[in-house]
Amino acid sequence: MARSTTTPVPGSNRGDNTPPSRPVPMLSAVTPPKKSRKEVDPLPTKQRRAKKKIRTYCRRKAEIETLLAEMAALKEQKEMYKKRAEVLREREELMQREETNQALREVLHAQRLAFASSLSMVSQVLREKHTGPFDSLTHLPKDSHARHVALLRMKHERIQRAYDFMQERLRFMGVTTEYCDQKKFQTTNGDLCSERFEVMPLPGARSVKAIIDALEYFVYNIEISISEVLGDITVRENDDPYQSSSVAQHRLVTTIGNVVQMDTNNVAFNEYIPPGPGQTEVGFSISDAVDEDDVFPYIPTRARQDVTVITMVSWNRLPDNSPIIVVTCWWCLRLRRNAVNIPPHAVDRIQNGIERIGAAMMIAARNADARKTHNST
Repeated sequence: MARSTTTPVPGSNRGDNTPPSRPVPMLSAVTPPKKSRKEVDPLPTKQRRAKKKIRTYCRRKAEIETLLAEMAALKEQKEMYKKRAEVLREREELMQREETNQALREVLHAQRLAFASSLSMVSQVLREKHTGPFDSLTHLPKDSHARHVALLRMKHERIQRAYDFMQERLRFMGVTTEYCDQKKFQTTNGDLCSERFEVMPLPGARSVKAIIDALEYFVYNIEISISEVLGDITVRENDDPYQSSSVAQHRLVTTIGNVVQMDTNNVAFNEYIPPGPGQTEVGFSISDAVDEDDVFPYIPTRARQDVTVITMVSWNRLPDNSPIIVVTCWWCLRLRRNAVNIPPHAVDRIQNGIERIGAAMMIAARNADARKTHNST
């Protein structure tokens, strides 16, 4: 234990009467070391300060506002990416459609090329050998009875072949709307050919029989019809056929523009088939060229014209299932090459003439019901 000592204060023995200073007691002669700030203030200043408390709902409200702001930003990004994805999807679909369309165009182009190749093959076949639906030789002997028998024998065969030909020609076609296909060509042996196929609906017609009768009347007076329609004088060399007969022959000589004479030798057949069990009403008017005629041979100094005409009149159905009469006509004109020099304008007159004759036949078919009504009154 330290002993208490008294340290004299300077100036205690001053000469004045001032009392001496009070002695300061000292516990020890050694001064203790000063403590560091850390040891003196061991706690941080923030902990020593009074903390301001934040209420829970305020903190959570701030957090909610922050989250809502982030959610709104995310929604905007989502919409942006959605629109971008929609644009990309539409672009991809457009590209796919373009690729599909291009592939389809290539397929269609290949089909058109194949179809064009088929048409080329058919055209060449027509140029090399064009016989039409009738490929049998037509020969008429001298004897009149034998000629009539030969015509009757040919009738059944021509009617059947004409029916089969028309059925196949119309197999994939709609016949309730008008159609016309015409071509002109020169065969490999030099013959000049014109061919026409026509479908003509007759909405106002009511009788197949009346149309067949009108066509029969037109063909029966064919030389008069040619002279009236074309203006070229046409003379019949054989006897006039019986109008009531279902077979006939027409041996005609026509003067074309006062330039050249032309021979035409045809046999004609008419047939009307009334409706019955398993059979629809149909009528045919057929003309075919004669290849050899022992009574009326072809004259070498005249031009030769071979004409084949098939006209079929039948009932068909419109899309609304209502009935309608349709006239279907196929004809072929062949101007045979021979020693006769035919001027180009005469050739055009002959080829255009058959078209005008065909148009006149169609007019006769259209007016058939009117003719029938007029005759009945």
